[in-house]
Amino acid sequence: MYTHDIQANMFGSYEPSNSSSLNSELLCFNTVGLEEEAYSLYQEGDIEASLGQEYRRLAKVYSDSLLPVKAIYYAERYIKSTSDFSIINDHFFLNINKTDLYINFKNRYEPNFNVLSIFYLFAGFLGLFMVLMLHLKKGINRRSTFFISVFILLHSLFIIHLSLYLINCHYYFPHTLLMSTAFTLFYGPLIFFYFKIVVTDYKLRWLDSLHMLPGLILLGYIVPFYLLGTKAKFTILFDQEEILLTEAKFIIGAKIVSLILYAIMTLKIYNIAKVKGKQNNRKLLWQRNIIAIYIGYIFTFLLFSATTSGFFDIPEFFHLQILVMVGLVFYVAYIIYVQPEIFKGEVKLVDPINLFKYKTSSLTPSYSVELKNNLVSLFDEDKAHRENNISLQILSEKLGTSRHNTSQVINEHFNLNFFELINKYRIEDAVEILKNDIKDNLTIIEVAYKVGFNNKVTFNKSFKKYLSQTPSQYIKSIKR
Repeated sequence: MYTHDIQANMFGSYEPSNSSSLNSELLCFNTVGLEEEAYSLYQEGDIEASLGQEYRRLAKVYSDSLLPVKAIYYAERYIKSTSDFSIINDHFFLNINKTDLYINFKNRYEPNFNVLSIFYLFAGFLGLFMVLMLHLKKGINRRSTFFISVFILLHSLFIIHLSLYLINCHYYFPHTLLMSTAFTLFYGPLIFFYFKIVVTDYKLRWLDSLHMLPGLILLGYIVPFYLLGTKAKFTILFDQEEILLTEAKFIIGAKIVSLILYAIMTLKIYNIAKVKGKQNNRKLLWQRNIIAIYIGYIFTFLLFSATTSGFFDIPEFFHLQILVMVGLVFYVAYIIYVQPEIFKGEVKLVDPINLFKYKTSSLTPSYSVELKNNLVSLFDEDKAHRENNISLQILSEKLGTSRHNTSQVINEHFNLNFFELINKYRIEDAVEILKNDIKDNLTIIEVAYKVGFNNKVTFNKSFKKYLSQTPSQYIKSIKR
């Protein structure tokens, strides 16, 4: 099997029984004769039922005869024929229920609940509930909410899908076969369009549907498996058939490319909004956190891919993906419950890092706002950021407060650190200077010195970070 079905199977440690592990006496079993007899004695609709009952009878006979190899062989034939796991019963196999063969057989097919699997299941169903809650909210941005809710929905289904394998329940739900495989190429486009709508108020066009085309092609390719009947899907799961094995490397490669490509595009939108001040800093905080989780997922998926390819042999890597997804579900659940205004375009988000960082701070909200206004005045009127020796200590002295208070004000009100804020103001000034320098009287290095930078390299690097182009490229663009 491919991707999440393969991934889930690798959580288990039980080695399924095969012909090499059975006694050579099995070669003499006349199972073909049983099937031929059933076809001759019963109507077509009753054949499987009759065979199943015969397999069950033989499993019991060989169990009572203290022949566990034969008993387990027919027990597995019975399960495969009927999809009925009730035969796994210590009383039914009373005479062999202490043998290793029976214990392994029992462990392979019986549900195995543990704290971790229950936690995953809870997170998965919580995600489904959060998707419902999102759409019941009034006053939300329906377009952007659609993309983020589908993003959460697919991750929640992924968590539930893998949880079924962890607790050995995938046999009981055969229609979950490849349930999340087809969604792998949708993650990137969904998060990209969510950010594009939120940040730029983008209006969707029919042409944008092309972004979904790779995912739709994969979905169409897998649909024949979804259309299989319950029995056929159960047989695939029971026999652990390696479906889509040939296509696995291509799909994994396509997923990695898609995830990274859309991560780059999403980061570009976020950085432009951050530089140009199109978004409230606290809304940017929400977006930053979602991007961080998304990038974390990419990283863990790369580790998973490396592990399945044989580069690593660390089983814990399989859990990292789920834990990142669980983190995403819980984070969104927290926002929906505590700060739902974020989905309405309003912002009340507080950086959780700063909650702990400044927990003991004596800075009151009113004094914080006062310092923030004074800081803006220092930059806008006094151009303090243009001083090439400016430091957090010097800026704090100008404000008449401590370094700790100044740092807290910058973090909480601007969602930046000291150097990022200084460079932001410097680059904004540089842009204005370049726009007004119609006659090209100033060189790039002169502009850099004028706004406070000490060298051209740092200036170029900061300029490109905020405007996604070098000063030279920007000058050419404004003179066209």
